Amino acid sequence: MGYLIMRRGPYPGRVYRLDADEISIGRGNRNTIIIRDNEVSREHLRLTRVDDGFEIVDNDSSNGTFVDGQPLEGTWTLYNPVMIELGDSISLEYWPGEPDEAAISVRAQAAPPLQSQAYLIVTVHSDDQPAVYPLTAVASVVGRATHCEIVIVEPEVSREHFRITLTPRGYVVDDLGSTNGTYVNGRRLEDSYLLQPGDVLQIGTTVFFQLTHTPERHTGKARTDHLHDTERLDDNVRRRRQGFATAPATSGIGTGVDNVSLIDQVLVTYARDEWEQVAPLVDYLLGAGLGVWVDQYLAEGSQDWLTAVEQARLECWLLVVIVSPRALRSEVVQRNWRHFHSREKPIVLYVQQPVERLPIGAERLDFVEHNPTAPAITFQQLVDRIKRNL
Repeated sequence: MGYLIMRRGPYPGRVYRLDADEISIGRGNRNTIIIRDNEVSREHLRLTRVDDGFEIVDNDSSNGTFVDGQPLEGTWTLYNPVMIELGDSISLEYWPGEPDEAAISVRAQAAPPLQSQAYLIVTVHSDDQPAVYPLTAVASVVGRATHCEIVIVEPEVSREHFRITLTPRGYVVDDLGSTNGTYVNGRRLEDSYLLQPGDVLQIGTTVFFQLTHTPERHTGKARTDHLHDTERLDDNVRRRRQGFATAPATSGIGTGVDNVSLIDQVLVTYARDEWEQVAPLVDYLLGAGLGVWVDQYLAEGSQDWLTAVEQARLECWLLVVIVSPRALRSEVVQRNWRHFHSREKPIVLYVQQPVERLPIGAERLDFVEHNPTAPAITFQQLVDRIKRNL
């Protein structure tokens, strides 16, 4: 007998009893333990009962399984209490033996054990690759001054900008009265904040930070994985943010949209050559009474197309991302995502095809997984997600 306590994830403190001989954990509905998180694969790992405990095997998951901080390769037998991590955002503590209600209550309320080494991943738009800083001190100050533990020489960074401190609960960040402020997930930091998996710290528009215990999974990735807003703001865009302005000049053929005509519309972004798969979904949304805008009727790359897509980004109130490997490689999809994400406008993901890894921040979004055997059901689920944001 044994059981798991969720330390990090959608249900902190939840206890899962391991009372079957074989237990599967994943995002899919057929698993014994279902965890709805984008870091979790459809069938992430399997536990098999043996005489002395459970054997654990990773099912070739996208984001990996870690046991006490070590990548799970092959089969590992669980004899003693260990921490099992699924990707970056899920931690499950394994305990052997018969569950005892009193012990479970104490363990479920206890602070999660801290791993031996944490790192701060720093992404600066002027650099080609993220930088990795080990957090070796109990408290580390980030700033421009040379005496700081982590020195970031950027104009928007103050001499002593923020401090990250190791506490029994985890890592806590405090702004040190900086000029430009410290932001967590787009919100300005006013008080101490306990960092959670997937949180993104930001200084100005150029410097981003993420806490991790597995730096190798963040370095060497393309800059677009972070999906931060790096678009240049010309005068026309600034005017539009202050209030809807006259659209840029077109070729004369026209974009098919009038000024301020998209403010009640949903922007659907996708890989253009996958339109045949996207069209039935768009038809369903329109049939459900939702205003929908797509760029399919305009020649991609033309001045009219550029003008219309820019207007849609600025005016549409919600973004639906049709997720597929090709879509996540699309520069247009990336720009649309960056724009909505940086402005905290609603985003809903429709996972048309499985992908190896979603961008940072996706785990906080509503999402629907396409079911090819019953598409109307998942189309309606998307309608419900959209209407929930009204």
